[in-house]
Amino acid sequence: MAHDESLLPWARGERPTPTTDLQAYLERQQVSRCYYLDAVGPTGSRGIVLELTTGAKLVIWAGRDWTSGYTARLLFRWLPPPRIILPRMARAFSGGREADPANAPPDDLQQRIEGALIHGVLVTTRPTTCGGEQTAIEFVGGARLALGGVPMMRATPEGEVQLADIEYVYSEPKRRQIVLP
Repeated sequence: MAHDESLLPWARGERPTPTTDLQAYLERQQVSRCYYLDAVGPTGSRGIVLELTTGAKLVIWAGRDWTSGYTARLLFRWLPPPRIILPRMARAFSGGREADPANAPPDDLQQRIEGALIHGVLVTTRPTTCGGEQTAIEFVGGARLALGGVPMMRATPEGEVQLADIEYVYSEPKRRQIVLP
């Protein structure tokens, strides 16, 4: 994804402050599972779901926007945890992928973020170089998941349609290796 590293305050040494509902919902929460919505969603794009150990879920899609400075926006749907949680449900939420034997083996991104604690969330206010909106989720330890909306054209039977797609980049800080003689 072509995201502008300069837009992320972590590049300048700043820390995000909780100012949005998204930040208030996610910060200090632990990711239980990560799902991909590869089937085209309501906005015509793929999506990602982060399920937390509380049972709450955050669904993220990308969509086109002609009414703002963005060409592609990120759309968030917060699903609060169930009001009644049975013991088996609590085990499934806290157990992550291992608690459900029907789950497929995790890929590289899922292995890295499942079980991670969310430290901070940033929603940028300026468009990226491709005109899309981006969000960055920082985990304890310095790893980041940058999500961005990217405008695209998709061929349909009726012709080409302007849509948006979601892209993500996972990065970890460079670790220093100390070699003793």
